Amino acid sequence: MLNQIISNTPIYVWAILGFLAYRGIKSSVDRELKVRTIVIIPIVMLALSVQGILSGFGADPVVLAAWLATMSVGAAISWSLVSDKNVRILADKGTVFYRGSWAPLIMMMAIFVMKYIVNVALHVNPALHTNMLFAVISTALFGLFNGLFLGKMLRVLIMYKQAMSTNSIFASSATV
Repeated sequence: MLNQIISNTPIYVWAILGFLAYRGIKSSVDRELKVRTIVIIPIVMLALSVQGILSGFGADPVVLAAWLATMSVGAAISWSLVSDKNVRILADKGTVFYRGSWAPLIMMMAIFVMKYIVNVALHVNPALHTNMLFAVISTALFGLFNGLFLGKMLRVLIMYKQAMSTNSIFASSATV
């Protein structure tokens, strides 16, 4: 059965896995990123979750509430973990320095595996589409992982905006 599941998986799913693995491995080393690069993975993960939730369970208010609630918790957790030890804004270059970490790879693989398992379960047992417990647990986990990505992204974007504002104030006062 496992062989049949894997062989019936669309090619684009493996391409997404490859992209996520590539990005996750790149995250394991110290690096400087432009701001636009910071939003790529959180937006991709958000899109995968929304697509999975809507295609698997529809826009049920209870399901969406579970997703939003756990996304808020995840965002608050990751927001609080961002510090000068792991993220620095390099305002003079207009970039952000990230200390390398395996956590993004682990989270991306967790979301991918979770989405894969949920999709296989829904395909093998279509009755799960209407099973509220399955839907709430699945979407709550999607929300938690999304929140972890989004909280860090939002915190870094705010740090960046503050640093750029401070840098432009100093630059304009130096020319006076």
